[in-house]
Amino acid sequence: MKLRNYIIIAVCSYLFFALDSTPAAKIISLAKNNFDLPAQFYGVQGSIWNGQAESIVAQDSRIDAVQWTINPAALLLAHISADIQGQIKQQDVAGHVSLNMSGNIHVEDLRTTLSANEVQNMLAMPFGELGGEFNLNIKSLYWTDEGLPEAIATIEWRNAKLTLADTVDLGKVTLDIKPDEKDGLSININNITGMISINGKIQLSSNKQYNLQIDFKPSSNANTNIKQSLAMFAKRQSNGSYRFKQTGNLKQLGL
Repeated sequence: MKLRNYIIIAVCSYLFFALDSTPAAKIISLAKNNFDLPAQFYGVQGSIWNGQAESIVAQDSRIDAVQWTINPAALLLAHISADIQGQIKQQDVAGHVSLNMSGNIHVEDLRTTLSANEVQNMLAMPFGELGGEFNLNIKSLYWTDEGLPEAIATIEWRNAKLTLADTVDLGKVTLDIKPDEKDGLSININNITGMISINGKIQLSSNKQYNLQIDFKPSSNANTNIKQSLAMFAKRQSNGSYRFKQTGNLKQLGL
């Protein structure tokens, strides 16, 4: 082995042990004073490799009771790569997070569950009251400062219920999220075992404009109240379904 390689290994080893013995709070404080960090850390303890924080706030999102394990080899590629777990809205969340020098965040294999009430509070819902819970399975989410994130994810709304004039059982509603060919996102929506069948799509453009169209078709034994509820916000079609269409910007929904 060449002398240069021995020197590189020695320097990396020294840096590893030096950082391991330095409190994470001190390192994060130094980084904050010298770089424009994309996240704020509160109540930091432990080392930079294995640490914890009371909360981390990034991109207007907050995660509490955070614990992380950093892969030191990723630092050689000028980015931070860590397995992380914590809580969002008092619900457990776990996944893998990477942060590059440009401040872009890449999330992989992240899973969490949110109640329908929490989701409704996060959004400016145009109609109704939601029930059930949302299971989030984010395979990949690449978040930059501008435009939409690049996302591949599945959201399952289990025990889904929508209350207007009456409460309707929607069964399990699935949203499949994938990138489209124009730097936007395409979200397909459907359900199973509900009193109303759902089939629709949301198209999101890079400037955060959205175009939503969903067809709701009551089952043969749906009561009059359900049909009247659908007619409150959707237009009846010739095949007996009700179509809801809406366009706008995600900023109007608080996103």
